[in-house]
Amino acid sequence: MDNWDDLKFVLAIANAGNVTKAAKGLGVTHSTVSRRLAALEDRMATRLFERLPEGFVPTAAGEEAVAAAKRMEAEVLALDTRITAQDAELEGPLRVTAAQLLFQVQLAEIMQQFAERHPRIELQMIAANEKLSLHRREADIAVRVTDNPGETLFGRLATGQNRCYYMSRSFARKHRQVMETQHGAASLPCVTFKWWGQGVPKEIRSRYPSAFISLVADDMIALLAAVKAGMGIGRLPCFLGDPDPDLVRLPGMEPARYLDIWVLTHPDLKNVARIRSFLRFAADAFKERSGLYMGT
Repeated sequence: MDNWDDLKFVLAIANAGNVTKAAKGLGVTHSTVSRRLAALEDRMATRLFERLPEGFVPTAAGEEAVAAAKRMEAEVLALDTRITAQDAELEGPLRVTAAQLLFQVQLAEIMQQFAERHPRIELQMIAANEKLSLHRREADIAVRVTDNPGETLFGRLATGQNRCYYMSRSFARKHRQVMETQHGAASLPCVTFKWWGQGVPKEIRSRYPSAFISLVADDMIALLAAVKAGMGIGRLPCFLGDPDPDLVRLPGMEPARYLDIWVLTHPDLKNVARIRSFLRFAADAFKERSGLYMGT
């Protein structure tokens, strides 16, 4: 093997299970990944992956190559982390990842204010609902909604959160009498989230036993849109529901605890000046608006 970069492609295919996902992860085309793999297999005169209907499965030789690629990746990442950790200047790149919704509500504003204070820091937004790996240096900072930030990460609790049940104003007018006088018989539609499990949420079911699911969403922005469109009652974080003039809280339902918001980084990078400064700045900015997130 005369090109160590080829191992990066081998590892990407092994992790992704197919060429298409590997190409997306590497930021290259499908044909580039296929061509690099075919050329490597030709040079080594051995097949590294079996092309099966369920995906690419490493052969015995492929397993050896994948193991070597993982060792090399670990060394490169460790070296990169050690070098970055020596940086004491308030300049250079800073990659911040979070769910799109957090950027939309406050994080973009936080980054704009931080950029004004530190114009030599090159900020990059990475909007992703899936968790990017700070250990693999896929980002420098992660703002996460979680009660379990992980013992292997360093960071600050930015703010707690509450959530509540909301409906559109038109929905409230349409169903007002039923909600006020006929709890047991009120056949009210509900909008729910794919990851919450099956059926009507227990808080709604206990109050309105005849409630039913009208729509299941796999994205919080989509769920918000469905509630605003009058498709049913939906549970939302207070920072989404309360400021929206088209929404009102469901009567008789008090806010309940929701997941916290954390600002996190790799522990070896906690003393890098630009990272340490952003951690503190972002956490303080979230805390200043904690009432928005707590629904108070």
